[in-house]
Amino acid sequence: MAFLLSVAIAVDTCHALLTSPLREIRAHHVQTAASRPIKTWPSPRGSLLFSTTATAAASTLEDATSGCDHEKFVAKNSGRAKELGAAFAQKLSELEEYKRVHGHCLVPKRYERNPSLGNWVNKQRQNHRKLLRGGSEHLTLDSTGARNSNGTGQKRMSALNKIGFVWDASAIRRSTRNDAAWQKMYQDLSRFHAANGHCRVPSSSPLGQWTVRQRFLYRQDCSDGSNTSLTPERIELLNALDFPWTTRSERLWEERMYELREFKKIHGHCMVSMTYAANPQLSAWVATQRKNYNRRRAGKSSPLSMRRIEELEAMGFVWSYWDHNFMSNRADA
Repeated sequence: MAFLLSVAIAVDTCHALLTSPLREIRAHHVQTAASRPIKTWPSPRGSLLFSTTATAAASTLEDATSGCDHEKFVAKNSGRAKELGAAFAQKLSELEEYKRVHGHCLVPKRYERNPSLGNWVNKQRQNHRKLLRGGSEHLTLDSTGARNSNGTGQKRMSALNKIGFVWDASAIRRSTRNDAAWQKMYQDLSRFHAANGHCRVPSSSPLGQWTVRQRFLYRQDCSDGSNTSLTPERIELLNALDFPWTTRSERLWEERMYELREFKKIHGHCMVSMTYAANPQLSAWVATQRKNYNRRRAGKSSPLSMRRIEELEAMGFVWSYWDHNFMSNRADA
């Protein structure tokens, strides 16, 4: 009698498990997952740690599946499975879930919570590199290796792009390192500004060389619209310190060029005499440019760059005062 009673209890227990709602089974898995610790990974920007507790991940998973039956969930994703392939659609759903939890799609290659997802993400990047090299078949293969010729590869790429998939993770790491180095130099400049009241750092120091580099990038961006590493956000940070985008030498050059243009408007030429009483500073500056030009032609060091030579010549600047007078007098004769 006791044996029959035990069998009846076992049958009732199995029946209850088989007929229980899916959400109870999910709740069991969520509760189990919540008891496991989860690892943290560095953020792609390098400044914070994306740290997610198992409880948060479990609650997100529960929110994604609770309130709808399994049949509805399958129906919702069946269209995408037909379009992209069942295996691809399944991994794409897992990646979307990862992004909901972590805020990005940078799944570590060795992702302990879902190792197959980390491997799959890495495989998509490998296939994309092969695609760029001309192997158009790599993103058009299904999970069995059979080729899909209905544009599946492009659809898969579009689906990944739509959720912010990063095809070149190494670029993120390089950007993170570069950003960290720039922030360090900016903090050094902030301390220099706080101590000295300005940002005119001697160019002989590493910080001074860095400021020279920022000015170069700024001029490059303004002159030809090049996409430099000096972003608008970085320019704003430097402006907050009253960063001088031009040096004293550059400001003096601009002032003298303005005065030379005004001289030409009045006299019709750029032949400022060496005894020009109205502006002795301009006269001395013009003589200095000719001296620097001759040094450059002789192969010696000269602060006169090719860009400045072209700027002067575009205005009609004469490099040899005596040769010009000789030719003018000969023409008059």
